[in-house]
Amino acid sequence: MSRLTESYAKTVVDAAGKDRSERYKVAAVTVGGGAFLVVAPAILFGLCYLLYEYLLVPHSDTIRVVLAWIATLGGLLIWGRTIFTQAVIGKGTPVPLAPPQKLILTGPYRYCRNPMQLGMIVYYFGLGTLLNSVWVGMLMFVLGLIFGGLFHKLFEEPELVQRFGREYEEYRSKTPFIFPKLW
Repeated sequence: MSRLTESYAKTVVDAAGKDRSERYKVAAVTVGGGAFLVVAPAILFGLCYLLYEYLLVPHSDTIRVVLAWIATLGGLLIWGRTIFTQAVIGKGTPVPLAPPQKLILTGPYRYCRNPMQLGMIVYYFGLGTLLNSVWVGMLMFVLGLIFGGLFHKLFEEPELVQRFGREYEEYRSKTPFIFPKLW
C-alpha cells in the first residue's frame, strides 16, 4: 500500500470511529454533493468540450435531449438512492470524514460495489449530452469512470479492507466493481 493510500485509509478509519452529529452529516453530504454534482461535471465538461471540438458529429437534437434527460435523472436517482442507503443502513455518508459505520450489502450495493460512481457517470453522460452533445457526454462518462475507478481502486478499496477485513473481501469477490450484473 502506498503512503498516500495509507494516509487516506487512516483518515477514514479515524473518522469512522467518531460519532458525527446529523448537522455535520448533512453539511458533509451537501459539500460533497456539490463537488460531485457541480464542480466535477464542470471540469469534465470543460475538458470534454475541448476534446469535442475535434470530434464534431451531427445528430438529431430531439433524440439527444431525450437521452440526456433520461440519463441525467437516472444518474441522480441512483446517486440519491445510494446516499439514502448510506444514511439509513450504514449510519454515515459518502464523505470520508463521516463514512458509513457498517458495511452495506443491500440496496444498490447488492448490484455493484460503487453504485454512487455508477450514478455519477450516468449523470455526467446526461449532463454533457444535455449541455453539448452525445460525444461530450460519452467523454465525460469515460473520464468519470477512469478517475473514479482509480480513486476507488487506489484509495477506497484498501481503506475498506482495513476497516471491514474479510467481510469486505468476500463481498468484493462476489459483487461487480461498477457495472451490475443484472442477469
